[in-house]
Amino acid sequence: MSTYKGRLTYAKGTYVEFVVAPNQDVDFGDILVVQGKNSDRFYIRAYDFKVKSRWSGLNGVGYLMSKLDENGQVENQEELDFYLGGNHAVKIGMAEQLCYVDSQGNLHNPKTCPDFFCEVRGLSSDDAALLSEMKGDLELGFLKSGRGVLELPVGIYGSKAITEHVGIFGTTGSGKSNLVKVLASSMINNGNYGMLIFDVHNEYFRDLSQHPKAAERLVVYNTCPYDSHTRKLAVNAQEIDPEDIIACATFTEPQLDAIYKLYSVWQENWIQYLLQYDVAEIIDELAGCTGQKFQSRTISKIKSICWNLQQELNIQEYQQSAIYQLLGELEQGKVVLVELKNISPVGEQAVSTLLSKKLLQNYALKPDNQRAGLKPIMIVLEEAHRFLGKKEHNSNNVFARLVSEARKFNLGLCVVDQQPRLLADKVLSQLNTLFILGLASKADRSKLESMCRKDILQQRNEIKNLDCGEMILATNYMRFAAPVKVHKFEDFLARCQSAGPVFIVPNS
Repeated sequence: MSTYKGRLTYAKGTYVEFVVAPNQDVDFGDILVVQGKNSDRFYIRAYDFKVKSRWSGLNGVGYLMSKLDENGQVENQEELDFYLGGNHAVKIGMAEQLCYVDSQGNLHNPKTCPDFFCEVRGLSSDDAALLSEMKGDLELGFLKSGRGVLELPVGIYGSKAITEHVGIFGTTGSGKSNLVKVLASSMINNGNYGMLIFDVHNEYFRDLSQHPKAAERLVVYNTCPYDSHTRKLAVNAQEIDPEDIIACATFTEPQLDAIYKLYSVWQENWIQYLLQYDVAEIIDELAGCTGQKFQSRTISKIKSICWNLQQELNIQEYQQSAIYQLLGELEQGKVVLVELKNISPVGEQAVSTLLSKKLLQNYALKPDNQRAGLKPIMIVLEEAHRFLGKKEHNSNNVFARLVSEARKFNLGLCVVDQQPRLLADKVLSQLNTLFILGLASKADRSKLESMCRKDILQQRNEIKNLDCGEMILATNYMRFAAPVKVHKFEDFLARCQSAGPVFIVPNS
């Protein structure tokens, strides 16, 4: 049963005002329903308040001030209560219209405004049209309304959101890791989507492995397997292209030229020969084949980086590669973790680039009719500004191509970062779903406000005051940006492990 909250007193366009009923609480961010005529329902969000009284004018305030002593204290409380009592004061809520439902139950963007003095009430389970659009098939949390949390599930539809790219943004301690765990658990539950997570802190497997379906839908890779559940991440030397090496370090123009010359001369065997021969022999070979003689320090830098990668990534000439097995598991709708904590930043970038490139190539080469039947795959990229910052994006690396090309190949990118302002504008503009957690920096909040597909300007104060585990979910297929209390992973896991439909009790 919904709660009566007040009456509408003014409407212009999407802006509305309503009088808050006595003894009723309405908070910033509350989502309310204006019950229109002919069974129409208008959904509004309160974003500001003001208090009006018959004493609000200058003369009235002056008269009330005269009832105070020289220290500003009340001389006669009974007399003051007489003047302020009754219905002399009202609280006015200012709100924006989000959408409305017509008498047939169809949901629309704002097209008209409600009539004067319509009833304003709280959300209830009767508002099925709105709630079905917000529920999704990948549940993330409960709808948050003001200071309260409603037992109304909110999530995303993977078929709509994954291939159009996702952004998760929040400062340290805002709940990004917990959100990724809940999202991964929902994918394990669903089974219709693949998920590749580059786990830079090795923080996900311990928790996700407790999921009841983990044995069949969760896989973990590590360059140094530590138990029987972990698979060895090994790479065949012939799978390494110049792009994989260039992505993991900074090279000068002569060094870049040398890398491409090495590849053009030795083709897929370039890594083996580079590591097998000494610097002088390599210089002579390149000079003989291309007529260009490189400095020894140029070749030494390339050789040193490739040697380090060989040791870290188990790069061997004839060994079995784990890459195609990993790609097959993603196609089956599994969650694949690639643990990178024991790898240097150089190796980490090389692995991320190599696997993402192979996944893109694998899907791009499939015929259209075959690709249409494949399960969408999400690539989760943490600390994404290292790959998709303004400078990195301009280099046209594989992640820049994923942003612009992946959706037509049934792939999507999930960008996770603490500082969205460090990402290239072109990247942010391609993220059609945003999970905005707490952001302390005004510059970060302003950047997302300008790039978000939904108008979140009126939620500025709400975003600034988000607590840990709270977020604003903005996606292009929803009518408005929804405030969400993300499930605690432990609670969501307990629900997954339960045999029956056990509901999580939201914390208000």
